[in-house]
Amino acid sequence: MPDDVDETASQDLPNEPRAVPGTNCPVVGIGASAGGIDALRHLLPNVDPSCSFAFIVVLHLDPDHKSFLADVIGRSTSLPVVQIKDRMAVESGHIYVIPPNAGLNIHDGRLLLTPPTALRGQRNVIDEFFTSLARDQGEKAACVILSGTGSDGTIGLRAIKENGGLTIAQLEAEYDGMMRNAVSTGLVDFVLRVEEIPAKLADYFGRLNNGKREETPSSDPVDYLGPITALLRARTGHDFSNYKERTIARRVQR
Repeated sequence: MPDDVDETASQDLPNEPRAVPGTNCPVVGIGASAGGIDALRHLLPNVDPSCSFAFIVVLHLDPDHKSFLADVIGRSTSLPVVQIKDRMAVESGHIYVIPPNAGLNIHDGRLLLTPPTALRGQRNVIDEFFTSLARDQGEKAACVILSGTGSDGTIGLRAIKENGGLTIAQLEAEYDGMMRNAVSTGLVDFVLRVEEIPAKLADYFGRLNNGKREETPSSDPVDYLGPITALLRARTGHDFSNYKERTIARRVQR
């Protein structure tokens, strides 16, 4: 278990639903593992406190330790950050974090904790949540793959994409295994620095709310170099991010 994830763990998981009516706000699922807490510390300060969507954070947590994840990342944002309780209703402008020793689904805008049935280290909790999020929210869902090892999140990202949602991966992740596996599917819409992700989410959901589903494609290949260089690194192991942008753009056009 990576050091940065060891500082997380759990509280009691009551079965009573929150006395809050179900909402139908857009939902962003964030999946991460090693290095994920540091990535969140850089992402969350850039979220507009008046945002119209909610964040659900799914990290690989040690099932045998208490969780202080909500407190830790809560220091980086003015948005309310809470650990999920079973059947909790999702509200816009809130950040929800998974407790340890549990899986997570979403149905009709409520978060449902599931039993830890798999062996330690073998359950893909990010895939599980992203897949249910795709079914529940369709195009009103987005998923973000942050720093982490392994391939958890790749299957769920595919489900998000197939159901019309937005898919994003972190550029220059401290641990890039999860990002590389996601990008290798060819289904990641944007590969961005963590500081850039909140603005892209706000733009996407703003356009969706105004009935403008698709962005106007750019004619400048430089605008696409982030995903292209990330995909090349994932497929070949070569990092082209330090090359001159115009040089790479000319090669892409050829």
